[in-house]
Amino acid sequence: MSGPLEDKVVVVTGGSRGIGRAIVLGALERGARVAFCARSAGADADWVKAEAERRHGPGRAIAVRADVSREADVEALFDATVEAFGRVDVAVNNAAVNRDDLLVHLTVESWDEVIATNLTGPFLVARRAIQEFLAQGEGGRIVSLGSLSQMGATSQASYAAGKGGLVGLTRTIAKEYGRRGIFANLVVAGYVETAITERMPEYVKRFLVDSCTLRRTARPEEIAAAVLFLASARASFVNGETIHASGGLVDVPL
Repeated sequence: MSGPLEDKVVVVTGGSRGIGRAIVLGALERGARVAFCARSAGADADWVKAEAERRHGPGRAIAVRADVSREADVEALFDATVEAFGRVDVAVNNAAVNRDDLLVHLTVESWDEVIATNLTGPFLVARRAIQEFLAQGEGGRIVSLGSLSQMGATSQASYAAGKGGLVGLTRTIAKEYGRRGIFANLVVAGYVETAITERMPEYVKRFLVDSCTLRRTARPEEIAAAVLFLASARASFVNGETIHASGGLVDVPL
């Protein structure tokens, strides 16, 4: 029985850890071939590649070293994908960084780094993905990872601005290219224990759990499931939307 992403080619940014890793492995389980990137080649990326081969055999996944804030790296990521698999059907914007601080202490360098990765990166990925979709003439799907912080969060001015910008970018893509069969949607994740959240104070983590209707953290696989639904033809009338996979937590109460 074929999966919902059978024979599709999926590009995932930030695919070596956390939610990105779950998206890569979940896409493979659903029948896709996957190209994923990480800013630095290392043990995490090697583990994902090895696990993909162990579960699905060789040739179903490739790992590319790429910093999505750099245009040349994004182009190289897609070039490698097309060379390996011949096409691109889905792009997932997952890579993100944070440099939390109160606004008056936030440096321009930190601001620029976060915006470059969290907003410029998705723009570069979306632009190249759309170019591929149009050339192929069969449409395609772009799914980006948002955050509850996009509504504003203490000490996260740059992160909130970057993630908030994804809402406008997503809706614009849907309006400009929906008639060409190109879908763009956003998944807002709740509190998931990842490298980004592990540095939060324990009292903040506890507060977020207590504020969630399910009274627990999310597993990366649960967020990946929402992303991969939107990446598939099963979401055939969902475009330009923001979907919450947050366990009922709809705003950061901090």
